[in-house]
Amino acid sequence: MQDFQNLRVWHEAHAYAVAVDRAVSQASKGRAELINQLRRAADSIPANIAEGSGQLTDPQFVRFLAIALGSATESANHLMLARDTHALPTSVADDLLSRISRVRRMLINLLKRLNAT
Repeated sequence: MQDFQNLRVWHEAHAYAVAVDRAVSQASKGRAELINQLRRAADSIPANIAEGSGQLTDPQFVRFLAIALGSATESANHLMLARDTHALPTSVADDLLSRISRVRRMLINLLKRLNAT
C-alpha cells in the first residue's frame, strides 16, 4: 500500500484529466455523448491509479493499473474521434493525445516493473 500522491504517473494522469475537462468545456455541443465519454475515460485513469495504490498486494495494484491503462487507451480513441469529427480543434486534440501517450507509456513501464517482481 502506498500514497498515490507519491506516484509520478498519478500526477501526469491527474493533470491530463484536468486538461481534458478544460478542453471539453469549449467543445462542440453536437457530440455531447462523445465528449461525456472522453471526460469519463480521462477521469477514470487517475481514479484507478489512486484506488489501486490503496490495495494491499501488488497483484491487486496491477489489476487497477491495467484498468487505468484501458481507460487511457479508450481516452485516446475518443480524442481521435473528437478531432476527426471536429468536436475538438485539431491542435487541442493533438496536444491531449501527446499527453495521454505519455501517461500510457508511464503506466506500461510501471506495470512491467511490478510484473517483474
